[in-house]
Amino acid sequence: MAEAEREAAFLSSMQALNESAGGYSNTGDASCEQIDSSDEYDPAQDVQDVSLPGPSQPDPSNQNSPVPSSNNPSRPASAQAPLCEKQPAAEGVQTDSVKSPTGAQQTARFSLPGTPANDVNSSSSTVTASRAGEPVATNMPRARLPYDTIGILEDRIKEDEKGDIQAWLSLIEEHKARGKIDEARKTYERFLTVFPQAAEQWVAYVQMENESGKKAVVEEIFQKKLNDLASLSMWTAYLNHIRRYFSLATDKSGQASQVNHAAYEAVLDKVGLDKDSGQLWLDYIQFIKSSPGLIGGTSWQDQQKMDLLRKAYQRAVCVPTQSVEIIWKEYSAFEMSLNKLTGRKFLQERSPDYMSARSSYTELQNITRDLKRTTLSLLPPALGFEGDTEYMNQVEIWKRWIQWEKGDPLVLKDDTPAAYKDRIVYAYKQALMALWFWPEMWFDAAEFCFESDLESQGTDFLTQGIAANPESCLLAFKQADRLELSTTNGNDDESKAQRGNKVREPYNSLLEALYDLITKAMERESKEIARIEAEFPSSESGPQTNGIVSQDDDDKDNSDDEKPKEMDKKQSRVNMVKAMHSVQISILNRTISHAWIALMRAMQRMQGKGKIGALIGGSRQIFTDARKKGRITSEVWIASALLEFHNTDSESAKRIFERGLKLFPEDENFALEYIKLLVHTNDNTNARVVFEKTVDKLLQKPSTAGKAKSLFSFFHRYEAQYGELAQVMKLEQRIKEAYPDDPKLSAFSQRYMNDNFDPTAIRPLISPAVQAKPKMMIPTIEAPQPTAPHVFASVEAPMSVLQPPAVPTPPTIHIAPITNSPKRPLPIDDFNTDQNPPRKLARGESPLAGAAGRRLNAAKQSRQTFETPSATPGAGYSVPPPPLPRDVLFLLSIIPPASTYLPSMVIPPEAVVRLVRETNIPTSVNQLPPRQPQMTPSAPTPSQLPPQIAMPPSSGYPLMPPGHYPGQMGHPR
Repeated sequence: MAEAEREAAFLSSMQALNESAGGYSNTGDASCEQIDSSDEYDPAQDVQDVSLPGPSQPDPSNQNSPVPSSNNPSRPASAQAPLCEKQPAAEGVQTDSVKSPTGAQQTARFSLPGTPANDVNSSSSTVTASRAGEPVATNMPRARLPYDTIGILEDRIKEDEKGDIQAWLSLIEEHKARGKIDEARKTYERFLTVFPQAAEQWVAYVQMENESGKKAVVEEIFQKKLNDLASLSMWTAYLNHIRRYFSLATDKSGQASQVNHAAYEAVLDKVGLDKDSGQLWLDYIQFIKSSPGLIGGTSWQDQQKMDLLRKAYQRAVCVPTQSVEIIWKEYSAFEMSLNKLTGRKFLQERSPDYMSARSSYTELQNITRDLKRTTLSLLPPALGFEGDTEYMNQVEIWKRWIQWEKGDPLVLKDDTPAAYKDRIVYAYKQALMALWFWPEMWFDAAEFCFESDLESQGTDFLTQGIAANPESCLLAFKQADRLELSTTNGNDDESKAQRGNKVREPYNSLLEALYDLITKAMERESKEIARIEAEFPSSESGPQTNGIVSQDDDDKDNSDDEKPKEMDKKQSRVNMVKAMHSVQISILNRTISHAWIALMRAMQRMQGKGKIGALIGGSRQIFTDARKKGRITSEVWIASALLEFHNTDSESAKRIFERGLKLFPEDENFALEYIKLLVHTNDNTNARVVFEKTVDKLLQKPSTAGKAKSLFSFFHRYEAQYGELAQVMKLEQRIKEAYPDDPKLSAFSQRYMNDNFDPTAIRPLISPAVQAKPKMMIPTIEAPQPTAPHVFASVEAPMSVLQPPAVPTPPTIHIAPITNSPKRPLPIDDFNTDQNPPRKLARGESPLAGAAGRRLNAAKQSRQTFETPSATPGAGYSVPPPPLPRDVLFLLSIIPPASTYLPSMVIPPEAVVRLVRETNIPTSVNQLPPRQPQMTPSAPTPSQLPPQIAMPPSSGYPLMPPGHYPGQMGHPR
């Protein structure tokens, strides 16, 4: 078979496979005829049937399937052409035709309107598969030789340029080891284009050029990227470069000193807020100390030096760094050496800032203890796969750092709001260098800037975030909303069209990125399947190994016996690959659909329904472009129909639903939305027709029978509320026959219940005294005291007296009366200190120090001996355990009982340990939260307390009322 025919057969099989897995054609609605934009809007005029291939319906993506003839009057000629041929382009839609390697096949690919055709990635899989009975033929890249290290690394980078960071770094080191500086430079440029935030690699790039003596290249790098990176290492490299070429040792004119001072100021303005910038501040202070002038002198140069040094000290002690204490000690010595009187004044003014910076640095160190500060960002692992927990932990630490900065620990928000905002923006920049591929962080940074009147920085965050994550719907939607809010429609159609094109740019970029992801996913699937095919011998070519045919008959027989097992193993691996990629492509299809829906709604807001092919296309033009582009789900059809219904009329919406029902005959959600629309418009007859047609089709296959449950549920409620009772009974009988094991749908009570109340399940409370009797009382903190028989019972006492009661009596809730001390009576008259001043009387000897005390001690010892459990067998008596401490009893009273916990409710010990470890403990009294002022001047008396609260003796807090905590009586569960 010719190569072109094999390639065509493979493409057809791959399209059919992806349609059966994802449910949608790759080519979309290939028809390019325009839809009439008049009030009689009918999408059926130009839509090609691209629904799932059924038993009576040909597969439009299969070239071998029958195609309706062109003489069909119900379909235009453009809608009946084979998909492998190039379709005529519609007005305003650009196409890009790419020939196959053999020139025998052409594929048409539509580009998004408003984007150049050559920007569309028209690459497709070049792997070919054989038809049944022919050997596998692939044009996969030839395997690299083991010693071709550079070629192997280049292949890894080409396959996964964002994920395989190690391949990039290894390739750079390989070029350096071989002395190929030019190749290493090119690789650095390619790498830093993909990872522009990788400050460590920028520094390594600068270091390589410095070692090569390329000063001009180094300065070009700094000029191009320095202002975009808030990296301490990058700015330190810039400062080292300045100090190297503007040496102070040979500075006779003072120009080098000025350049160094300006460089220090620029670096400190950019990264002086960093918590690790302590050494940078120390170097700056040392640079000022080494400048001309004498500290303590009287000349203008001496005074200028002292002013610069004082200013540097005062700036440095306000920044929470690891060197803040050292700088404060030096600053104290500096001020006191000049003038003790003014020195104390300056130190007193800066002391609060220093104390805040020192304590804040301690807090920040506790927050970032487990933080990995890196600028080489990794792609976020998928949830449930390796590395997802560690990655999310890093995200949470960065969020805590930013939230800590927003809490204003340095008290800057009121006095210097600009400095407060700068610290938060700097924290966001540090987080984004580590989380470059985490769109939520970009979104939060832009939102903060917009809320803080930092419009330019917020726009920069959005622009950089979209460049780093072009497939992020979150960032694209946010930028489109900002553009829509910042622009307005003019009086003419030209201004409306310009506004629409401007708002559409983020959507076009997003859709192109998503379509490109689908193309790459399909290419990976094809390569993996071809690789699996190459590992196993063909079913009809005989046993072969690397092209060498075995000549041994015994080996041939053994190979024939093992062939079915190998084929089963191969098929299982192929099915696994297809299933994995099918899930990915299905998610991308839904994402693309929602992007089209968002764009459609935006155009409806700005341009209305519009007219297809006109200057003002509106939402209808977007719907047409989405169908031509393909890869859309039924949700796009639903959204378009509902937009027509709510903004124009219901007839256009019904026509869209009618056409969509032919494309998605087994989509229960689409049918349900159609039925809801018909019910809303009082078209009950057509609603029943759609219901019967869809349900009958779904119940024909066991695999789709479960989809009809939602339709049955909705229509059963509709019939119960607005239909005849006979129809309801008939429908319930039908439900029982369709789902005999599912009693929920056929429940009688569903006729009379709504979403949040079921009157048939209510049991009215007739006798509260009998039906609402409480089960138990809440125990008090004080443990019940043992009764006299338990304490003083003799050996001759009957066993019934010694045994504890079978059912313990619940302790009662009581309020301990307030009494005077038994040791020193305190009459009320003694409160009047003017008439009765306090008296100091000699305390008498304790009455328990004599014989009475010895008798009481002997009684206690005898009681302990008596309460010791006896080892006599058959005694049947167990002494109750000693009473628990008061605080333990209070804790047990608020903990829910064991019956409320489910088997799945497991408290992870590592989470508890992490919570204890990460709890921030204040290091000073100033960090404690302010105490709430008392609402009453004095504590309430016992008569003022509610009766349900018990105040035990020596307790600093009352018991909680019933039902306050889960597990207590009266708490709703």
